Amino acid sequence: MAEAANSTLFVVVLVAVDFAITLCHTLQEWKGAGAPLWRNFGAIVGTQLPDRVGFAIFTVLLTLILFVIGFVGITGLLEAGLTAFALGALIGARLSETLISHVLLHAIGYRPNPGLTSTPLYIAEALFLAWFFWPRLAAAPPPAGWGFGIGIAVFVLVLPLLWVVRLIWPGLQRRRWQAWQPIPAWAATNP
Repeated sequence: MAEAANSTLFVVVLVAVDFAITLCHTLQEWKGAGAPLWRNFGAIVGTQLPDRVGFAIFTVLLTLILFVIGFVGITGLLEAGLTAFALGALIGARLSETLISHVLLHAIGYRPNPGLTSTPLYIAEALFLAWFFWPRLAAAPPPAGWGFGIGIAVFVLVLPLLWVVRLIWPGLQRRRWQAWQPIPAWAATNP
């Protein structure tokens, strides 16, 4: 009985840590230096998303999705395939967001990059989840792989999708941010 209680407590702690990491990163992207992130991404492709749309997608929706997949994957309350899918998606999302949305953009000259300083937490969590939950991932390799791929694809597709928005709604087009230059004035204001 004590072992079950300890196991439950450990799962609760893992979920709480996952939520805290997500929330810390989200707050940095929303209110950190150079924030909000949706303006940075929009500036890179020359698309000015209305703040209410950017906030709804990048701050609220993305955070909720990460909370849900973290909860489903870590708790293991659903069937093995869904749990493995959620874990794969969370690991893929953490790695892809770190590498694509933050490290790569910072390295090629798009600075400031809000959220960059919390990405080591994302990497540490992804590595820990892959190690600790390896039996759960290995029990359902196809769903885990699909989740991992989708988690990666979401962050790979952000800039191309914003570019498509620019084409579909010409009224949102703005001067693009040139690498190694200050962010354009239209995108620099923190809401």
